[in-house]
Amino acid sequence: MQIAILLGLVYAFAWSMDNIAGSSFMDRPIICGALTGLVMGDFEQGLIIGGTLELVWMGFISYAGIINGETRIGAILGTYFAIATGNSFDVAISIAMPIAILGANISNAYNILVSFLMHKWADKWAEEGNYRSIGRFHIGVGLVKLAFMTSIVVLTVLLGTDAITQAINFIPQNIITGLGKAGEVLTAVGFGMLLNILWDKRFIGLYFVGFAAAAFLNLNVMAITIIATGLAFVFMYANNKGDEESYD
Repeated sequence: MQIAILLGLVYAFAWSMDNIAGSSFMDRPIICGALTGLVMGDFEQGLIIGGTLELVWMGFISYAGIINGETRIGAILGTYFAIATGNSFDVAISIAMPIAILGANISNAYNILVSFLMHKWADKWAEEGNYRSIGRFHIGVGLVKLAFMTSIVVLTVLLGTDAITQAINFIPQNIITGLGKAGEVLTAVGFGMLLNILWDKRFIGLYFVGFAAAAFLNLNVMAITIIATGLAFVFMYANNKGDEESYD
């Protein structure tokens, strides 16, 4: 029960960081997975699973309120059941993908329902100039959605790992393996999308520096990240100094 409530709070935190804090990206799978691992007592494994799911779902972006994948709920439950059942990423992706799609359908259905209520009530309040009621309406429907989606996380965890384990055992092994391979392909696609965004001629040299550091110096990801962060600060302050001097 305690873990179910804590994971519900993880979802509530992720939802709030996206909807209240202004798309802070603190709701991404790598954060949700790491926090789930922290709740489960295995932060490292949670971070690994969440980081891999981050690459898988890198292309999942919401447009005009339409959600093509509820990655928060997928990452939390996928990571939870993978750690709780002692299984690998293949099981995590086999659980996370359908849950994310189902969660997106539920979220979109709720948004559609709210849109009808908006036309019925909010438009009337707008004509009357009753902006306070419009504000309360938006906050209210958001909190109701938060409570509803959080309850899905809590209730799913309360079903227990036995039910999920039975479901996993019922799925043919070749399907689980296939989903795992699909996840690996999606990871490559997501990483390619990231490189496409970052592939700027000004920074191509840094890409090869990072590759050489990993391949020939045997530096781990954390060490390369620290070096890259330090170089980013150097470039940032150097450019700022140049801009300041140009105004003198």
